[in-house]
Amino acid sequence: MITWETDEKEVSLETILDVEKAWDVLFPIDFMECVTKYHGGEPSADGFNVRKRECSFYQLLSFNQEKKDYILNVYHDLKYQLVDGIYPFGDDIADNHVCFEYRSNSQRPLIVL
Repeated sequence: MITWETDEKEVSLETILDVEKAWDVLFPIDFMECVTKYHGGEPSADGFNVRKRECSFYQLLSFNQEKKDYILNVYHDLKYQLVDGIYPFGDDIADNHVCFEYRSNSQRPLIVL
């Protein structure tokens, strides 16, 4: 089981829905449940594999508009580098962004770096 460390207060469902609306997407339910309590947080278990390459998840982006890693601001800063349908929600230890990719399935996004 993953435990999370965060200094953020719980985010409201309305705030999460505002981001969905801004991007015209639907987040996975388990993501919404996680970021409600742990947005901006770091996981206790951070390892994951991408195409047989070991990566380390650093943190979830924040849903707090006052934070520098606020999810919509990060997207705004990266937008010119991203293909349509890709939206960041976290980053790894090397400052690569972990993103949802909605191009192939608007209901079940893939996770990409």
